[in-house]
Amino acid sequence: MSDEEDYDEEVSRLYRESAGKVLGFLIGMGCELWLAEEITDDAFMGARRYWEHVRHLDEPLGYVFKIARRERRRRQPGHDHRARDLHRDPAETVRIAGYDIAEGVADRAALLQALERLPARMREAVVLRLVGCLSEAEAAAVMGVSVGSVKSFTSHGRARLRAHLDEFGNGREED
Repeated sequence: MSDEEDYDEEVSRLYRESAGKVLGFLIGMGCELWLAEEITDDAFMGARRYWEHVRHLDEPLGYVFKIARRERRRRQPGHDHRARDLHRDPAETVRIAGYDIAEGVADRAALLQALERLPARMREAVVLRLVGCLSEAEAAAVMGVSVGSVKSFTSHGRARLRAHLDEFGNGREED
């Protein structure tokens, strides 16, 4: 096989192993599913474009996350402006979650609402670490901050998430 075919296979393997993490990160950051899927695909295609260099990085997936993060920031404001009066379709939440149990939908909706209440950097750190399963160092590289900042954002973000989810749970009726 040629180098180009090898590169295609390496990127395809990385995509199969990690596209779900990137997609989860984008959804956790507030992207609609269709936009998250588009950005995920574009991020891997961007990495493929420079794969000769990217493949030698310690964490090629971190490069993909950086592209996805940049693209989300570029595209999301326009999408948010056009969709500001729209509400998330509960049926789409079911498809994203992968199951159709009403309680699971309510829990997922509560989690998304709680995530939306976090400051952007805190939300990004929490989603990169917990959804994207990135290490503190990888998340720091993606966010362009120190490892200590990621630790702080993640810790405070998780505490706020717990408080928001407890608040939601206390307002829910018990059967």
